[in-house]
Amino acid sequence: MKTKTVYETKIEPQLPDYMNAEMDRVVKRWDELPQEEALRLLFVTDLHHWKGGNQLRTARAIQELTRRLPLDAVVCGGDHSLNGPLGDFMESQREIMRELSAAACPVLPLKGNHDDNSIHDFYHHPGSAGHVVFPEDSFDLYVQERQDAVTLDPEHPLGLYYFCDIPEKRVRIVVLNIIDIPYRVTEKGNLQYNGQWKYAFSDRQLNWVAHKAFDFSSKADAQNWRVVLFSHASALQEGVFGGDHGIENDEAMWGIMKAFRNGTAYRSSREGEFGYDVEADYSQQGPGGLIASFFGHVHFDQMLLKDGIRVISTLNAYTKQDFEEAPARTEGTVSETAFDLITIPVRGSEGKVYLTRFGAGEDRVADYRLHGQ
Repeated sequence: MKTKTVYETKIEPQLPDYMNAEMDRVVKRWDELPQEEALRLLFVTDLHHWKGGNQLRTARAIQELTRRLPLDAVVCGGDHSLNGPLGDFMESQREIMRELSAAACPVLPLKGNHDDNSIHDFYHHPGSAGHVVFPEDSFDLYVQERQDAVTLDPEHPLGLYYFCDIPEKRVRIVVLNIIDIPYRVTEKGNLQYNGQWKYAFSDRQLNWVAHKAFDFSSKADAQNWRVVLFSHASALQEGVFGGDHGIENDEAMWGIMKAFRNGTAYRSSREGEFGYDVEADYSQQGPGGLIASFFGHVHFDQMLLKDGIRVISTLNAYTKQDFEEAPARTEGTVSETAFDLITIPVRGSEGKVYLTRFGAGEDRVADYRLHGQ
């Protein structure tokens, strides 16, 4: 997409009545859900914020909800800002990340395809990479201040993938990066690959997921641990409404996920620029507790079941209706935002994923079943 609408609104610190009313409704609805041994997350994605824009209200509503509810984490699904000149873009990114990071629980951001700002040079400065946000800058924005609370890949920290354990719930939140591509500047001065359109899981990320993120051998109660995954776009694009560009090596990532869930082995390799060589064997560890894979990107709510794995997308927080089937959006009303409070009872072999919607859209419920139980 090209340049989007820029909001000029200056947001006041005090939330408007419609936000406070929605907060009361959501808290009441949340209180009715199963609470015992439940994972409680907030997932907000595709804010496409601009400095001083109305998504500051979203961030401040999230701050307040984290004070009113015992949430385990807030996950930010990428595409945090609208694209523009580098200075303005970075100022917008820092503003929205500062507001989100003021939440009263851990905040886990991930990278979206708009977050390297490569689209701005492509349309406005061909032959240049002067407005690109490189991985080291994204690391400073998203990971630097929380790197002691998450587990990174020490061999590839700028890969921007990591996991976060919640020991008291025996849950691991795995954050993937679908834009794990080489950031090379060509002789002409532009990027060889624009993260706006080029998606990939690197060999390093695939092997890290296979051997680190899905490894529970050090846990005395390994069979009782559960996993939820988050990525900007779905880890496998097949069958997803609104999907655009394929992810290099997504079939390998999905193969690893299936093998982990089923307690089986997986082996695959590929040559070339995005080549990989990955082998994983979970037969000794046994079937893994993969509950669901969450994503944003498509600006649409959907729930799928693929190979026994529950896949769920959440509507964009940004005030924009991209599809006729999506809810209408109006700035200055509660529909100007949309995000989910996720409640997952984590004990037992069968369960439910409860998604309580704040803003545009509806509450949803999905079932999940762990393999072999």
